[in-house]
Amino acid sequence: MDCKSNTVPREYISISSGRREKFDNELSRSDVNKLLSFSESPEKYATGTIKAKEKVEYLESIKYKFSEGQLATYISAFKKYEGMVVTKNEHATQKTDCRAILNEAFSSHKSVKIRYKGSWRMIDPYSLNNTYIVGFCHLARDIRTFRVDRVQGAELSDGFNFDGSLQSGAESKLISAPSYKGYAKHRHRY
Repeated sequence: MDCKSNTVPREYISISSGRREKFDNELSRSDVNKLLSFSESPEKYATGTIKAKEKVEYLESIKYKFSEGQLATYISAFKKYEGMVVTKNEHATQKTDCRAILNEAFSSHKSVKIRYKGSWRMIDPYSLNNTYIVGFCHLARDIRTFRVDRVQGAELSDGFNFDGSLQSGAESKLISAPSYKGYAKHRHRY
């Protein structure tokens, strides 16, 4: 039996001078492009989206095909990618911790210092749901509505003198607050 009859090429690669056999452990042009894209900007793949994760998993599955140089480049980029993914996961955990602090501040009538849109504000929470917290903002000296998922940090403070009239105003603001998922439909662009 002839050795050539046992091997069946998977596909052929076209070269200007003709066609040649492509072997199983050879990278396709698409694979090389994916590797180059990942190596140049691993932060693009650390977004946490399913599609980005699938691309990284695919590269992980074909890394045995990489040359030594390609493998070194890939490993370096993968370390950066892992560091960014961990940072994003820690950031998500911090947001969860903010929700717990906001819930505690609301239920125990304590002021809370929040980091919102890059600045720190002290608020006295009067109304709260999964989307918004409404409270007296010491900076604005008025009742304000804040989206909970945009609170970047929170620290409990001392208790405050609860005002029933402010609570009724806060509850009406909470009821009239738009659902932020559909809010873009109602905003006007000028």
